[in-house]
Amino acid sequence: MIDDRRLVNDFDEITVSELFHENSKQHRSDYRLVERIIAAATDPVFQRMLTRGHKQYPSAPKVTLPDATPQSKIGFDETILNRRSSREFGRASLTFGEVAKLLHFSNGITDPAYPHNRSPAFRAAPSGGALYPIEIYIAVLRAEDLAAGLYHYDPTANVLELVSEDSTANRLAYAAHTPEVNDASVVVILSGISLRTRLKYGERGYRFMLMEAGHICQNLLLTATALRLTAFPIGGFIDAEIDNLLGIDGTEEVSLYLVPIGPSGA
Repeated sequence: MIDDRRLVNDFDEITVSELFHENSKQHRSDYRLVERIIAAATDPVFQRMLTRGHKQYPSAPKVTLPDATPQSKIGFDETILNRRSSREFGRASLTFGEVAKLLHFSNGITDPAYPHNRSPAFRAAPSGGALYPIEIYIAVLRAEDLAAGLYHYDPTANVLELVSEDSTANRLAYAAHTPEVNDASVVVILSGISLRTRLKYGERGYRFMLMEAGHICQNLLLTATALRLTAFPIGGFIDAEIDNLLGIDGTEEVSLYLVPIGPSGA
């Protein structure tokens, strides 16, 4: 039986999350934040550090994604009203075009003409300072014209970089305590490199990274709905197991979100 008084006392104690929230608050007297923002606008060395953009796997086999993608099957209003998290997947495979559209509409390049060419081009999701701390991986389980395996998405070149040919379905399902992952056609995995935003915004940058993951995830879910696909987000998983699957250290780059997607089984 749960002791109500103990439960209240446990929640009454100062938690790490509470301390982080306090430490990441902005104050008018925060001169260091002002210095970083000024440096970001004026210092060439600092600007180069901020505009390194995204990860790349230079030696990895690459798959070029098509620029032309399938038209949405329903309009914006209907997409918003019909977005639901569902775990009922059909057995069909995603098309190559559907995979391309999901990635491009989640965080692909939508405007290459950034002012003064001093920063990465604009993408589909908002990013604090256009610093883009989120990396996108996709575990392909069943997709037409795309071999199964783990890929990294390079939005600037619009290509997939093959990270591993190993099967990932069982490992993802086990790490997420979610057997339905095995039924999906792909699983999009979002990771974050908070240093990209913390360089400019300090501890506040970590908040911005998490917000951005949410923006990208919602884009994925809405794009899937517009294509009449099934998708649902997973925020609870064994971090070290997903980090290991991606080949990241779990410190400088961390796993944040999983999104299984596939044809509807309803």
